[in-house]
Amino acid sequence: MKVLILGGTGAIGISLKEYLIKAGHEVHITSRSKHVSGDTYFHQGNAHDKSFLSGLLNEGYDVIIDFMSYSTDEFSDRADYVLNSTSQYIFVSSARVYAPSDKIITEDCPRLLDVSEDCNYLQTDEYALAKARQEDVLLSSNKGNYTIVRPSLTYNINRLQYALGEKEEWLFRVLNNEKVVFPKCFENVYTTMSSGNDVARAISLLVGNEKSYGVTLNIAGAEAITWGEVNGIYRKTLQTVAGKELLIEYIDDWEKLAGRLGKYYQIKYARSISRRFDNSRLEKVIGKLEFESTENGISRCLEGFLRGDRSFGHISARTEAYYNRITGDSFIYGGFSTTEKIKYLVGRYTPYFEVSR
Repeated sequence: MKVLILGGTGAIGISLKEYLIKAGHEVHITSRSKHVSGDTYFHQGNAHDKSFLSGLLNEGYDVIIDFMSYSTDEFSDRADYVLNSTSQYIFVSSARVYAPSDKIITEDCPRLLDVSEDCNYLQTDEYALAKARQEDVLLSSNKGNYTIVRPSLTYNINRLQYALGEKEEWLFRVLNNEKVVFPKCFENVYTTMSSGNDVARAISLLVGNEKSYGVTLNIAGAEAITWGEVNGIYRKTLQTVAGKELLIEYIDDWEKLAGRLGKYYQIKYARSISRRFDNSRLEKVIGKLEFESTENGISRCLEGFLRGDRSFGHISARTEAYYNRITGDSFIYGGFSTTEKIKYLVGRYTPYFEVSR
């Protein structure tokens, strides 16, 4: 089949293209960055741009796999056009759509959009709400050629997630001998983390699979571990591979910090609540799928990162300042611009920011 992946250069997309190529599909990927096409056809451009998207879809694709993040209005404006342009549209939603639950989460469990009484939250188009609203656009269409998938937290060698954020907010600090900030109450919160490779393999088996048409599917391993256990896995690997200590500054008032970091709702309605998933519906569609154990997976990926070029994305001066104000660390990243250094110094040494330890 001829497959188009929109925004397919992340933790899942990198592995997905390999599975699709091995299966004999012709793979096309959009990216804002320039890539050299080899066994994959790369199309440089912004998939949010309707003219760019229209030009692509005129080429005809059997399957479109969509990893993009949209506002609800933007998605509503393009949904019918995309559905009419392909035989199968695989929409990558998120397990973040689910409301807090003490039960193992099935695809029929309530979503935040449906049951939340947080009026201020519901007035936003925050990621979890936006994904749920976009799911509703597909569900209310007169088309049955969509597949909705809901991955949980995914990781790979370049994406190593933590309780409060990505590796740029914790691993960067460890490697520079700074303490990591961690909410004490998260120690016993369960999280479900799946390797991007496993999630990609599952999605690849949905391509052209008519059993998945018109269906919503969790794509996550059945194993859940606590954030405290995640700390233990990271700590052991860091000591063994890099000779680095995972030093933790525990805090109580995580909500205040989350607000300062600009991700209050993400932490409140996702990272701070226990998540366990049922993937039996997925297995009915694609068969039994073995997920790598969380310990083996994140240890393997962290080791791969540490033995590699240790490349980080953007390091936020403001975030570093906030964390260092809590921990007492004074390291200043040499890669900050003059403007970023000023932001860091203001955030680190003025009374603007305070948080209880």
